[in-house]
Amino acid sequence: MRFCLAVLLLWTPVGGAAVTGKVTWADGAAQKRLRSKIKYAGPGVSGPTKPDPSPAVVWLEGAAAVKMEPRTIEVKQEGMEFRPRILAVPMGSTVKFPNGDDVFHNVFSYSKAERFDLGKYPKGESKSVTFEHKGLIDVRCEVHDHMRSFIHVFDHPYYAIAAEDGGYTIPDVPPGKYTLVAWKEYFDPVRVEIEVKADGAKVDLTLSRLLDGPPDTAVGAACCDAR
Repeated sequence: MRFCLAVLLLWTPVGGAAVTGKVTWADGAAQKRLRSKIKYAGPGVSGPTKPDPSPAVVWLEGAAAVKMEPRTIEVKQEGMEFRPRILAVPMGSTVKFPNGDDVFHNVFSYSKAERFDLGKYPKGESKSVTFEHKGLIDVRCEVHDHMRSFIHVFDHPYYAIAAEDGGYTIPDVPPGKYTLVAWKEYFDPVRVEIEVKADGAKVDLTLSRLLDGPPDTAVGAACCDAR
């Protein structure tokens, strides 16, 4: 009985604390252009979209790799856009790309972390990609150059997609010192050094440098040490 209890205790994970806070940013011409592109009304299906469909992503940079359960999730091609536009998944996850529009799409990426080209396929068909490497995947449509999605692939669980108001929570973080990163499309990523104690940490972040275009090179370097 004592032996069984010892084994049970050995495999019980040590609980961590939550890193919480809010990401804020200033609006500007680049963000307005982004929203106008996403509200594109062309041939095929056009539907409602969020006022700002490109939420912030927050993570602990350089955190130790952790074996995680992969997920299977969809990024729909719908209303002439990718939905969701921003995604964060564990390494090894599979993302399906179903086409819900009345036109052909061709999903591809030339990102260093994962390079693929799914070819053209019509409404009702779906193709998928399994992401075996950490990094930022810039997904595009070869047929419609305004369509874009960013998939953040992590090898640890310490990340979160912020809510519409910018609020975020990264749960179960072991105590220690970390670099916290905030990323949002059309903004320079922000890094701050933080210390997580037994009761957690509350860290608000401000994205202040608005760029003319998505920061491809900067973002690629910022996400998960991918270069």
